[in-house]
Amino acid sequence: MKRKSTFQTESRTTVVPIINVSLVVVLTLMMISPFLAGQETDVDLPTAQTAEVDDTDNIEITFTIDREIWVGEDQLLLSDVQPYLGAMFADLPGAIAVVKADRNLPYGEVESLIAEVEASDATRIALATREKDQGGS
Repeated sequence: MKRKSTFQTESRTTVVPIINVSLVVVLTLMMISPFLAGQETDVDLPTAQTAEVDDTDNIEITFTIDREIWVGEDQLLLSDVQPYLGAMFADLPGAIAVVKADRNLPYGEVESLIAEVEASDATRIALATREKDQGGS
């Protein structure tokens, strides 16, 4: 008489590798999320004939129609522009301050911003514009 085997197989799914992969994906997304949140600010630039500026050491100052002043991803008040940029120009003495001001802003407000940029020891200041169409518009 043959004896039947008492060995029984049990089917299990190991979830530890799935959890590990999920945690790696979550951590990766958490690490790159600050870089994905770069805020774009719309500015309607005036049109003019322009000359190209080397952008290796440009510091862009954006002045929106909503009277917001942005330097990179940092929003500043007008009174904070001079000390903030002063520290930046101390680190990058040859940097060019590129002012992007909306064309619908009153000239006096743009002039006040440019005065603050000048007071921060900027050696060169450029005003950003859109290139004029060659067709004469």
